[in-house]
Amino acid sequence: MNDLKLAFRHLRKSPGFTLVAVLTLALGIGANTAIFSVVEGVLLRPLPFPNAERLVRIYEASDDNGARSATLNLSDHTTARFRGFGRDIFEDVAGGTGEASVVSVKAGSPAQTVPAARVTYNFFDVLGLPPLQGRNFTTEEGTDKAANVAIVSDDFWRNTLNSRRDVLGSTIVIDGTPRTIIGVMPKAFRHPYCASLWLPLALEPDNPATINNHYLYGVARLRPGVSPGKAEDAVKRMCATINRDDPNPANARAAYIPPLRESFVMDLRPKILLIVGAAMCVLLIAAANFAGLLLARIVDREGEFALRAALGASRRRLVQQQLIQAFLIALIGTALGLLIAFWITPMLFALSPEGADATGSAMREFDYAARLDLPVFAFAAGVMTLVGLGFGLLPAMRAARTDLRGAMSVTSRGATLDRSARRLLGSFVVIELAIAAALLTASVTATQYFGKLIEEPWGFETKDRLAFNVTVPDRFFPTAAAKQNALEASLAQLRTLPGVKSATVVSPSPMDASWTLMLFNAESAPAPEPRGVYTAYSRVPVPGYFQSVGQPLLQGRDFNASDTGDAPLVCIVSQSIAKRFWPNDSAIGKRIRWGRLDGTRPWFTIVGVVGDMKAIADPRDGEVLGMIARPLAQMLVYATAPLDDITFVLHTDGRSVNEPTLRAALARANANLAAYNFLSLQDAAARSRTTERFIFVLVSSFGFLGLVLAAVGLYGLLALQVARREREFGIRSALGATARQIIQLVARQGAALLLLGSTAGALTTYGVVRLVRNQWAEMPAPNLIACICAAIVLGIAVMIACWLPARRAARVDPVIALRAE
Repeated sequence: MNDLKLAFRHLRKSPGFTLVAVLTLALGIGANTAIFSVVEGVLLRPLPFPNAERLVRIYEASDDNGARSATLNLSDHTTARFRGFGRDIFEDVAGGTGEASVVSVKAGSPAQTVPAARVTYNFFDVLGLPPLQGRNFTTEEGTDKAANVAIVSDDFWRNTLNSRRDVLGSTIVIDGTPRTIIGVMPKAFRHPYCASLWLPLALEPDNPATINNHYLYGVARLRPGVSPGKAEDAVKRMCATINRDDPNPANARAAYIPPLRESFVMDLRPKILLIVGAAMCVLLIAAANFAGLLLARIVDREGEFALRAALGASRRRLVQQQLIQAFLIALIGTALGLLIAFWITPMLFALSPEGADATGSAMREFDYAARLDLPVFAFAAGVMTLVGLGFGLLPAMRAARTDLRGAMSVTSRGATLDRSARRLLGSFVVIELAIAAALLTASVTATQYFGKLIEEPWGFETKDRLAFNVTVPDRFFPTAAAKQNALEASLAQLRTLPGVKSATVVSPSPMDASWTLMLFNAESAPAPEPRGVYTAYSRVPVPGYFQSVGQPLLQGRDFNASDTGDAPLVCIVSQSIAKRFWPNDSAIGKRIRWGRLDGTRPWFTIVGVVGDMKAIADPRDGEVLGMIARPLAQMLVYATAPLDDITFVLHTDGRSVNEPTLRAALARANANLAAYNFLSLQDAAARSRTTERFIFVLVSSFGFLGLVLAAVGLYGLLALQVARREREFGIRSALGATARQIIQLVARQGAALLLLGSTAGALTTYGVVRLVRNQWAEMPAPNLIACICAAIVLGIAVMIACWLPARRAARVDPVIALRAE
């Protein structure tokens, strides 16, 4: 207790030291705690299922190696094959697909559009998560297309159905069909596709029209003792046997089977780990700074320790006193760090990719709340122990080894630091400068990368473009003509609204690339092996779409009113596809085949070439050559899957066009059209780079914080040196040394430390970049400009840190300095 009181008394007597030490720890610990709180929900929090480690995602592979770049979602045909032939590998295989459904709580009530999922009857059984209320789908309901039942989410039950207790057995109208609610899922569960409703999906594995339609999200539960790697090998052998007995081109060649949880975060993991690495760098700088502060404090009090030792204080008592003081500072810094973490964690989560459904991974569909829980607190406590005891032990041991005669001499203002003290303090500063140099280089690189992404054109205009979605389900619009008439009537109404310059329709959204890949082959070009098809993004627009969104027409013509369902099939391709297959010839009049060359799908004649476009792509898409557009009127007839999800794009004059006005216009055109997902394309473009922006902001913030902490550490070392060398500077001044020479003397030491730190930082950066790029190939490597900018910024900080102590040294009055002796 006496030692604790003594520690408090010493901290009160040195408020500047105490404040800097506590803030150093608080910033380092707080930043790491907040980051790990966000990361925990993405990378560490387990899936809420029994034996979740046996759950895997299944992708169908079109080559024999099962490479990730050659994977597709499952088809009905493949799902049935894997379920039937893979009994020794999987306990069961399930699938699902997402859609938007128009829902009325009761007949005549206002309709709303909500995200829904159609899943196989065994989907929840495979996951091992039964409804919290009610029951699961039965086998009969999963095979009967007329099964009018539904399961709802907890949010839908609470918010839309007002938590009604008689929800089970009640009826709601979904896409014009009354459906009986048979279950309510547990709280926070919305998997897959952020669903609020789940409807049974009846597979058609033998339907020729859907045999090549790869639309199913596949999930399976492995049998005990079967790892994902073993499952891939077993499926490869199984597929070889199936193809030998039934050489059907629709058969899968192999499968890519990652653990389910890994499949949600595999592309986000290296980016988040990069942020964690930056946070750990700040923690190391903070720890080195804290250790340097403690050491400088002990060096400055060596005379006091010598007197205590002379008066009978034991070495153990001296060590104990310093450890208690270090531990007390660490405890206060950790408590303040946790307060900082509580404050900034919600802001970091909102800024992170996981902060919104539109940008978050599938982990948001289970439990997406950011919180400070036990693992994070344990991490903070570990940091406290490491910094308070581990880094406090070295200065404490130095205090215990204080030599009485030498320590008494350092009470004189003329005593300089011994070589071991200078080396130890200098090593802490070099570590800080090295890490700060690496962080600054990463910050400048992130700035360059983010700026390049922002400046990269989309290939079409996003300014003053407003988009929203509608669904045109078969129940309301049973024929292609009915759908087209409803959309044309809607466009006519929208074009009359004030502020609307033009209106057009496309499927999917201009920026969306999810589930919109078109497999094709070009006429007179060999099919790629082993997959047999090329890949392009698909767009299904109406005439005038490209002009409305500002995507330039480079050759040929746009779609027109004569491109109907009974007219010759036509398409428009992007410039990259035209250059790929016809580099020395015009693409106009050439043909592409939908699907494999030996397939039965039709040929499309190219009538136009437009500029290339970007898309919010899925890294699993592999090589995507460009974009192929086919007219909506023809695809309503020839599409193998229902073309229900339609996007309206409005070009406005910049004035506000509000949702009620748009909904009213749609209602005048057709009462069964309900709009949802209103957004501006400009906002969507900004939102598409949430991950990169998050990395940019955090790495830059950590770089700045590391720079400040490193500068503070360097300033502290030089200030201590100057304070202990006042007599030397006084003698130099008396012998004719100018103020400039004394400033150079002090600055030379700072420059030497900067050179060592920058060299170590360059080597550290090189090693870290190589390590990270093994996991994230798209990460840009630091270039010469980034290194030069980092060196300049760090050099300026070091100059400021050196200037203040050097200026103080230059102002030493030689008479006063010598008289003090």
